[in-house]
Amino acid sequence: MQPSSSRIRWWGQWGPYAAGVAALAVLLALLAAASLYRERVRQHERARDQTHTTAVLLERAVAGLLGRADAHLLALVDEVAQAASPDDRQARLDALQGRAARVAPEVTRWQWCITAGTNLPAGGRVPACAADLPAPGSALHVAGPLRQTPQGPWSLVLSRPWLGATGQAAGWVSAELPLDRFDVLFRALQLGPQGAATLRMADLALVHRRPWPAAGASAVGSREVSLALKQALAAAPQRGEFDSATALDGVLRINAYQRVAGYPMVVLVGLPASNYPRGWNRLDASVLTLAAATVLMAAVAALLLYRSSQRRVEAATRQFEALVASSNDAIASKTLDGIVTSWNGAAERIFGWPADAIIGQPMRRLFPPECRDEEDEILARVLRGESVTHFDTELLHAQGHRLSVAVTISPVRDAQGRIVGASMIARDITHQKALEAELRSLAFHDPLTRLPNRRLLLDRLCHAQETSRRSQSYGAVLFIDLDHFKQLNDRYGHDVGDQMLVEVAQRLRAAVREADTVARLGGDEFVVLCEQLGHDLETAHASVVHLAAKLGEALSGDCTLGELRCPCAASVGLRLFFGTEDDADGLLRDADQAMYRDKERRHTDLGALTI
Repeated sequence: MQPSSSRIRWWGQWGPYAAGVAALAVLLALLAAASLYRERVRQHERARDQTHTTAVLLERAVAGLLGRADAHLLALVDEVAQAASPDDRQARLDALQGRAARVAPEVTRWQWCITAGTNLPAGGRVPACAADLPAPGSALHVAGPLRQTPQGPWSLVLSRPWLGATGQAAGWVSAELPLDRFDVLFRALQLGPQGAATLRMADLALVHRRPWPAAGASAVGSREVSLALKQALAAAPQRGEFDSATALDGVLRINAYQRVAGYPMVVLVGLPASNYPRGWNRLDASVLTLAAATVLMAAVAALLLYRSSQRRVEAATRQFEALVASSNDAIASKTLDGIVTSWNGAAERIFGWPADAIIGQPMRRLFPPECRDEEDEILARVLRGESVTHFDTELLHAQGHRLSVAVTISPVRDAQGRIVGASMIARDITHQKALEAELRSLAFHDPLTRLPNRRLLLDRLCHAQETSRRSQSYGAVLFIDLDHFKQLNDRYGHDVGDQMLVEVAQRLRAAVREADTVARLGGDEFVVLCEQLGHDLETAHASVVHLAAKLGEALSGDCTLGELRCPCAASVGLRLFFGTEDDADGLLRDADQAMYRDKERRHTDLGALTI
């Protein structure tokens, strides 16, 4: 049956327009879907990077806390091993309890226990840890989480073996580390209301979590985890990422995990998948609205041609300007010469420059002097048609201070496809960078004196040995111990002792070269690391002996601590090194022994000082 002539005329008149509108609708839908999908993938990758970075920083903080407790545990092992009898052993441990509580406040209780078959100490006291430990070996044993009573606080037990008179492992010295000490580290994380950070043992027993699940702290020790975590740990035991609903609360998160270096524990950080991309629901609606408006205007253009096409362009421009104006990220554009041509409200809030003051000015004024070559490199890449996506840099605020920002730059093209400028999207990440720096400081610096701790000192010492090997120059380690510091603490209290340690740290920093490292190992023990002492042994030895005398002089005399004037004196031991033949820990031990020899010599010559 042949179609009617009117239908043929209608199709001839409007068919091409209808087909064009339909093709345009399909194309816009595909482009919108592709654009949204690509942005979601990019946001997801950013979320993975953030969770991994947070997990690494949290792992370092946890390792630092455990390392401080373990360092004092080793000191107690030496004391217990030197005891002549069980009563003497207990007396030594009791005497050291107060000092350990001051220098390692994260540990609440220290105790020693014997192995099976060993005679009990006087009074028949058997610590609770005796039945729960394996046969003594040589390594650190971490047990838990456990608690002494059903209603008591949860804790981890760190144990190390001690040697008896025969040189064989005879028992253990243990330290209890309450789980609430980890809460200080976890509270520093900004994970949002649905984010979660978890610490588990190697067997996946729950140690700490922020926030706690509905079961609260009663979930401690639970091994309930998602299948995805078990599979990820089996595939990559040290570190990795995965997406899964958390077994404890059922929230779908983007997760990253990291093994705690040197300890049988794993850190897990998760950010809710619903937050990425955050705020994209409105943008989805805007893009779909724009696509629908474009299709509608294309249909109207089939009737009114030029007028309809003009309306479509104007509507698209308004939609774009609305998106730019409502964005929380700074959005700006510039010419190929680097002249600013647009500047949204978020850019005004972030950088402090009003639009009328920055438009027409060079973008270069936002870059610090040492970063201005970066602007030339960016413009060169834009000219090649590249998009410079998600890199971190520093830009200047209108008042002169620096801002850490994450920047994405894309080329801007005209109707003929020629590159005529560049667009920039910048997000202020100053707070995030400050948090990362704070976590790094917690992991590598002493909280009282802000000096490098043992971990950072060992890293710098290994680097100094490599430098010594390459440059064929000598370096030195100086071990410093304050005289009669315990008597000062006992007489005036820990606050005065802390003031003394801060004063000593300041004097040591003032007495050494800027390139030298001053570190605090703990208690009243400090270390100075010197490099580039020359190629000649005698010259290097003379230099370090002179420095040791200078340090001893800097730490002699009275210290004004509030209203008190207290005498100060120190013993100094030194150890030269050349190249990488010596072990870093061995260098510290040798310097420590030299310090004790110096202390004995000074006490013999001058008599004991009294506070």
